[in-house]
Amino acid sequence: MGNLNNCKKCDTKLDNHRAYLGYTECLDCSEVEHYSAHTVYPHKTGGFVQPVSKTTSNHLKSIDRRSTGKARVGKSSGDWDRWLERYYHELYNPKPERKVIKEVCTIEHMEYDTLYNKSVLYYKDNGYQPTINWLKKLYNEDKISLGNKSKILNEINQLEVIPKRVRKWSLKIN
Repeated sequence: MGNLNNCKKCDTKLDNHRAYLGYTECLDCSEVEHYSAHTVYPHKTGGFVQPVSKTTSNHLKSIDRRSTGKARVGKSSGDWDRWLERYYHELYNPKPERKVIKEVCTIEHMEYDTLYNKSVLYYKDNGYQPTINWLKKLYNEDKISLGNKSKILNEINQLEVIPKRVRKWSLKIN
C-alpha cells in the first residue's frame, strides 16, 4: 500500500485538495458523476444556480425556454406555413377599403339651464324620488343628454343632503 495521497487504483499522486476532502481516487479513475449546474428563474429578474447531475442538467436544458448551450429541437406544427400562406393571400388579394358613412346626429336635447330650472321646480313640488324617476324618463325618451342628466342628479343629490330648513331657504332664493 502506497502513500495516502496516492490514487487507490492507479497509484498516481492525488491533488492536495482532493485528498483533504477525503477522496481516494484521482479524477481519471473516479466513477462519481460530475456535477453540473442549472439556472432556475422563479422570477424574470431573480435567477439562481442549482447543482444537479449531468443527465438532469441535459434534460432541463432541453425543456427550459431560457436555457443556453444545446439548442432545443422543436416539432413543426405548420404554423409558419399557414402564416406565410395567409401573408401572401393578403398581399395579393387586399381587402376592400372601408367606407365611412358620416351620420349627423339630429337629436335636440334640452339646454342645461332650462333643465336645471325645471328639475328644481319639479323637486320642490314632488320630492326627491319622483324627480329622479322624471329625469330617467326624460333620458330614456332622448330629451336630455347623459352628461346633463348626471349633472342634474348631482345637484338634486346635493339638495337632498343638506338639512331641510336650509334646503327650503335655498329653494326660496332660487
